Amino acid sequence: MNNDKALMSLCLARKAGRLVCGTGPCMESVRYGKAKLVIIACDVSAPTLKKMTDKTAFHNVPAVCTEYSRSRLGAAFGCGICACAAVTDDNFVRMFTQAKNKQAEEN
Repeated sequence: MNNDKALMSLCLARKAGRLVCGTGPCMESVRYGKAKLVIIACDVSAPTLKKMTDKTAFHNVPAVCTEYSRSRLGAAFGCGICACAAVTDDNFVRMFTQAKNKQAEEN
């Protein structure tokens, strides 16, 4: 993970059971109001990106398209590939956002 604190915060959320992986489970999480933030891989297909952004916009859930590839997200979460993930806890959303902001300031 190369000391990537934003990705590490997502791994912590996964271990705590506060992260949902995969397009289908993410859509369900957004639909039922459980998702607080949706993380989208940079290399998802155009239809998947449109489907996720439309669904998150309709339900007023923030979505972030990251620089992480599907394989990198999958490796971090312990699954093959992961096109998107939904964080279901406000504290982990805050942790991820702060880490991303700090990374942006440093670059």
